[in-house]
Amino acid sequence: MLLGIGLSANSQVCDPSVAPTGLISTYTPGSGALLEWDVVPGSVGMQVKAISSSGEIFARRIIAFESDQFLVPEPKLSSGTYNWYVQASCSFIPPYNVTPVSASSSFMVGSCPDPVMDIDGNVYATEQIGSQCWTSENLKVERYRNGDNIPTGLSDSAWSSTTNGAFAVFDNVAANKATYGLLYNWRTTADPRGLCPTGWHVPKDTEWTQLTDYLGGESVAGGKMKTTGTLSAGTGLWLSPNWAATNISGFSGLPSGYRDLFGNFLGLGLSSYWWSSTEDASISVFALFRLLRYDNGNVLRGSNFKEDGNSVRCLQDE
Repeated sequence: MLLGIGLSANSQVCDPSVAPTGLISTYTPGSGALLEWDVVPGSVGMQVKAISSSGEIFARRIIAFESDQFLVPEPKLSSGTYNWYVQASCSFIPPYNVTPVSASSSFMVGSCPDPVMDIDGNVYATEQIGSQCWTSENLKVERYRNGDNIPTGLSDSAWSSTTNGAFAVFDNVAANKATYGLLYNWRTTADPRGLCPTGWHVPKDTEWTQLTDYLGGESVAGGKMKTTGTLSAGTGLWLSPNWAATNISGFSGLPSGYRDLFGNFLGLGLSSYWWSSTEDASISVFALFRLLRYDNGNVLRGSNFKEDGNSVRCLQDE
């Protein structure tokens, strides 16, 4: 049991029917994981519990009026992802008049592996964003993980009609691969032979949502995911105004454009689409994507034809 310091009288009434909210966490190497939550008015203690992906449990009872944070020291943690939650106590007297347990949150201990190499020898920088590890560059691989080649060089009509995975380079200009990565139809991302490096995968729709939620929601996450600067100013690759771009997440989204159902290359400098591995449950010929644009700071969640060619990011397996 960890005793609080500086206990004082409190006139607010603690409601034992309301679970704590607002859980956030920050892991700092060498220090530990700072767990924070919204104050529970009138509370006299908190129970904190964190469970790692390997099953290790860290639990502490904090006796203090209206506590709202706790630092789990580095020596108490091992590498991996932790799910954690809190519960407040409204009384010092057993059974303590406790609240419901909060919804869980998560944090990751350790850093993302960097660099990551695909089967073709392409090397990708990575970025830890919340409890997730993302590649911070678009995928460039031309083979599945088992070594099989992915079809490419398709004409417009062949691109439109193929029922197999395929990729293209924007405008068929080889230099665009180095800068923007490749554009893959959705069937490539869903192929069981695997597109991302071993230990990584094309993110599901829910995993994209986890990312944008961590960055404050779809209405503001886009600016945090876009590289800064503009073509007109000579400071970046987005067309002006590249609204709200800060890239504070380190996701480093570039305006890589897309190849549409009919084989047209569109949107370079204007937008970037990334596939999820999730089909659209309401329209079987569609799959879900995320979109960033030059003229706003949003992230758009949408769906489109599986024949479209979009960029791909990889997410580390849990």
